[in-house]
Amino acid sequence: MRNYLIRRSLELIPVLFAIAFVSFWLVSKMGNPFAVLLLNPHVKPEDLQRLMHIWHWDQPIYVRFWFWFKDFITFRHGWGLSVMAPGQTALQLIGSRIPVTIAFSTTSMIVAILLSIPLGVYSAIHQYSISDYILTFFAFFGMSMPTFWFGIMLMYVFSVKLHWFPAAGSHAAFITVKGLPVEFSQAPWYLRVLNEAWYLTLPTIVLIVFEVGGWLRYMRSSMLEVKSQDYVRTARAKGLPERTVIYKHAFRNAVIPIITLIGLSFPGIVGGAMITETVFAIPGIGRLTYQAVMHQDIFVAMALIMIFAFLVVIGNFLADIFYAIADPRIRYS
Repeated sequence: MRNYLIRRSLELIPVLFAIAFVSFWLVSKMGNPFAVLLLNPHVKPEDLQRLMHIWHWDQPIYVRFWFWFKDFITFRHGWGLSVMAPGQTALQLIGSRIPVTIAFSTTSMIVAILLSIPLGVYSAIHQYSISDYILTFFAFFGMSMPTFWFGIMLMYVFSVKLHWFPAAGSHAAFITVKGLPVEFSQAPWYLRVLNEAWYLTLPTIVLIVFEVGGWLRYMRSSMLEVKSQDYVRTARAKGLPERTVIYKHAFRNAVIPIITLIGLSFPGIVGGAMITETVFAIPGIGRLTYQAVMHQDIFVAMALIMIFAFLVVIGNFLADIFYAIADPRIRYS
């Protein structure tokens, strides 16, 4: 196992390097990231040329890539300037958006895992029952509904009609402390946490319903397939309790495909949901990715692509480790 982990870790280096080069080449096709600065009447063409020279944008693509990649892995120069947020670097812009995305993406992912796996097992055990039909309907609803539509419906009911939750944003500008309005950043930490939780409840529900729908269906199908295997019938024939047959013999094999899905969903912790963040006007990483592409902010877009790629690779790496934990028969040599 140790040798496998070391070998697999070393394999990640060329994979990430290849992803970085291909992504940089494709994103560079968007055009010159500094050309938009000419829209500012105070920026002269010679200033643009000087800026391009500083960031090596007047060099061939392989030279540009090498300097960018070196700065990215060493966190130098803030990963490049942001053209849509003048005065800020890509690292500063991403760093300011990560906390709010992690807050509701991590919560939604954890809750979705805790709900989808046991509900999928229950649905498979009680196949063709009323509860199975209800859970199946819920799963198909979560899988097929457009997240932007569901988000707007929640916003209309709970924000516009009932006034239970805010319609947009990640927190209030002011929080009432002892009867007096106080700026959000100056309020006590526990009030800030409660305020953000209140604002992020609806987008979190949207992500939970979407994620639970797919994972529940996969867990049910996997459990139904495992239930018909010979070793499960043999365990029953030995007189083992049904609970032991299901959770000790069947479940550990049925959960392996779900581990793969969860590993591939790992970038969602940082990436959040682009559509959900846009609908609820949440200043997170998902919305920033959309803005970076639309504004041709190459340095910000490349940094985000590399973060997502790294998380995908790490997610698959962790999934391999959890395979061995879930099923002791799996051994890596």
